[in-house]
Amino acid sequence: MAHVLRSGHGPQEALVLHCMLAQARALEQLMAKLAADLSMLAMDLPGHGLSEDWDTSRDYSEMSCDMAAGLLERPAHLIGHSFGAYIALRIAVERPELVRSLTLIEPVFFAAAKYSDPSALKAYKRESNAFMGAMAVGDTVTAARAFTAEWGDGRSWESLKPDAMSYITDRMRLVAATTPELIEDRPMVWDKLSQIDMPCLLIEGEASAPIVASILDALETQSRDARRVQIAGAGHMSPMSHAVEVAEAISEFIAAQPLSAEIS
Repeated sequence: MAHVLRSGHGPQEALVLHCMLAQARALEQLMAKLAADLSMLAMDLPGHGLSEDWDTSRDYSEMSCDMAAGLLERPAHLIGHSFGAYIALRIAVERPELVRSLTLIEPVFFAAAKYSDPSALKAYKRESNAFMGAMAVGDTVTAARAFTAEWGDGRSWESLKPDAMSYITDRMRLVAATTPELIEDRPMVWDKLSQIDMPCLLIEGEASAPIVASILDALETQSRDARRVQIAGAGHMSPMSHAVEVAEAISEFIAAQPLSAEIS
């Protein structure tokens, strides 16, 4: 079962997907800024918030996609951040009939970088050695420290409250489980990208890791209708740290899309 939050009263419908280790409520400020434009569902990913835990007999991203797609009764705008953006992208290539547009905020589809800058992907793999090495020996605390240093909101591990540390540490297994999809592209998402034609908004932070720009460079070449926006002063967590600016970019993008037949 997927736990969802409802937000907004706008004329168009959207599904909002958060990043790994967060929850739907982490995007409440962003959704509040989009309330006049969109009627939104925000889903807790498997093993996050109040949604059911990961069924380890399945690929984690596959389960996430199925849960998210199951919430869509008709085509909607998909808005995703980080791993949530990867899930939105995967739904678009596997269930394009459910997607009116894509807003991808720093999708962590690392495999795409090899098509724009292979050296960036190699560098990212080297930088991930601390995390992968810690997970290999079952040291989830060291893994969590390494992961949050690279993909967190800028706070040090030591500054987090004990319950936040526990929440993050307990979910390192979910992060590790996504490696085959995000780095190796086992679902072959890249090969299917050229088949989709919905409008796409690509958002990145000015201060984000270099691999992010390489991913978006690659995705931009595969999109028939892409817009790209950089959020000044922001890092990877821009939907939370710069909610106003991110919402403005999304609002402008959504306003350019025609109303659906159901609404018009």
